[in-house]
Amino acid sequence: MRFRAEARRHRLIVDQPAEEGATDQGMSPAELLLVSLGTCVGQFVAQYLRLHSLPSERLDVRVEADRCGPLRMSNFRVHVVARGLTERQLRALEKSLPSGLVQTAITQPNSLTVSAGASAE
Repeated sequence: MRFRAEARRHRLIVDQPAEEGATDQGMSPAELLLVSLGTCVGQFVAQYLRLHSLPSERLDVRVEADRCGPLRMSNFRVHVVARGLTERQLRALEKSLPSGLVQTAITQPNSLTVSAGASAE
């Protein structure tokens, strides 16, 4: 159940929890999906805060989703905690949040093709 994922010059281990018969040496693919969504939003928020000279220390992004059976997640929720901002600044931040690459992939109609072959090409 363990895989090594590579992109550019970076590597990470993807695995499943031990209670599912794996070695729990890395996040699961579902956890990586949530992390990807949270970091996509977080990078935008950090950039927005810097651009507007607002405090960005201890920025916290939390992501949750409902499990709808063993192979489906839905109702993604992202909550940003930006300490030190006024209510007005928080509302302005919320209005500025775009549909980034990951958000769009989750929320817009899309397609996925999976194929199998005997070589990596």
